[in-house]
Amino acid sequence: MIRITIIFILIISLITHSCRDEYFPEIDKYENILTVDGTISNDLGPYEVRLSRSSPVYKPELKPYVGAQVIVIDDLGNKEYFSEIEPGLHRSSPEGMQGVVGRKYKIVINTPDEEIYESDFQEIIDPVEIDRVYEEIEYRQGEEPWLDYHGYQFYVDAKQAESDTTFLLWKLKATYEYHSDFRIQYYFDGQLNLFPDNDSLYYCWANDNITSNLTMSTVGLLTPVITRLPLNFVSNQGRKLSVTYSLLVKQYTINETAFAYYSQIQSISSEQGLLYSQQPYQVKGNIVNRSEPDEPVLGYFLVGGKEEKRVFVGPPTGVGVHYQTCEISGANYEAYRRIRWTDPRQWPLYVNIDLNYTPVLMHQACVDCRQKGGTIIKPDYWED
Repeated sequence: MIRITIIFILIISLITHSCRDEYFPEIDKYENILTVDGTISNDLGPYEVRLSRSSPVYKPELKPYVGAQVIVIDDLGNKEYFSEIEPGLHRSSPEGMQGVVGRKYKIVINTPDEEIYESDFQEIIDPVEIDRVYEEIEYRQGEEPWLDYHGYQFYVDAKQAESDTTFLLWKLKATYEYHSDFRIQYYFDGQLNLFPDNDSLYYCWANDNITSNLTMSTVGLLTPVITRLPLNFVSNQGRKLSVTYSLLVKQYTINETAFAYYSQIQSISSEQGLLYSQQPYQVKGNIVNRSEPDEPVLGYFLVGGKEEKRVFVGPPTGVGVHYQTCEISGANYEAYRRIRWTDPRQWPLYVNIDLNYTPVLMHQACVDCRQKGGTIIKPDYWED
């Protein structure tokens, strides 16, 4: 009986291994190649195009492609020469070319090694309007029972499109306000001084990094209107919803080729972590090398009709916002007593007082909101 069992296991093992082929993707040829990310729309310029070189999959990093010339040309022969305002980032003039619905545009990139890359002409399609962007409090179940949480799920409704073959793309940008746990009373730079404005490092704003792009078309719909499309979800675990959260929704009406590209990227993003999922470098964009059309080029030059809408929300009612806050402990009193022996390179150090007006030296992230990644510069669009 034992011998039969062993033979059976060996047979199953042989069958399993005979049906499995090892896969070694050829990713070396996708390293250090040109990557393009740019957009032109009916929105007022200036427009930006970012050029970079791809990095190894195992060591991702931003590698600006420096020294290229970027030109955008319309179907009437007008040209806009972009300026490289920082390594790899090119921007048009504010008084320069402005995208017009119904006109066609393409990009031409001249590199320092005299290669010419370009896209085909693409038309700015009359954009579908956004009806509304709204949020709902929803529940999410974590991997462990004690990790369940609530938050805001954002949705978008578009107005009815004129065509039943309309293709849409959404890009999201979010900003949130958060505060320090304590206001600063004094600062130490070799001696203790009264801090002039204890609100100046109390209010901060930070960007919520949303990298995903969303796509949907009206093909196959009884009525060419898209409603209740889920956007991003923001958890009540952390400071993002502690004061005010703002979501900017950019809705582009695009052609079918661009839709196919961004739909592939969206599918890849949702499959990250799967063993056999497609990799982003395998998705072909719309930029080609004029002399070597088979050369792989990553990214896309997007031309589309744009509509946008921004919403502001406060903390979710009824479920609260949960994050770790700073509390005064004995270690903070001791830290203040040793403040004169701190490294001058750390100065100024910000000092607080307790309810009895006794000085304490908190961890600086508890009093300087910038140390949590934000900035004290209030965005121009922010609502009071």
